[in-house]
Amino acid sequence: MKLTIADLNKTYLVESIDKKDKNAFKKICSLGILPGVEVAIIQKTPSIVFQVYNGIFAIDSYLGDKINVKLYRSQS
Repeated sequence: MKLTIADLNKTYLVESIDKKDKNAFKKICSLGILPGVEVAIIQKTPSIVFQVYNGIFAIDSYLGDKINVKLYRSQS
């Protein structure tokens, strides 16, 4: 599933990143978002805010559509 449709307060594993847009791919990778990394969704609007490792980042839906994730676990 795309990161843009992921649910709040859940943790996902990055499965893949769309490489067609090289600039978008570089930006995503520069945030530490790589296949196998855990991403916890904190906020969805107006930007997608998520935690990767100990950092919190915000991206727009264009970049969020380039990131494919699968559910890892729900937060309590």
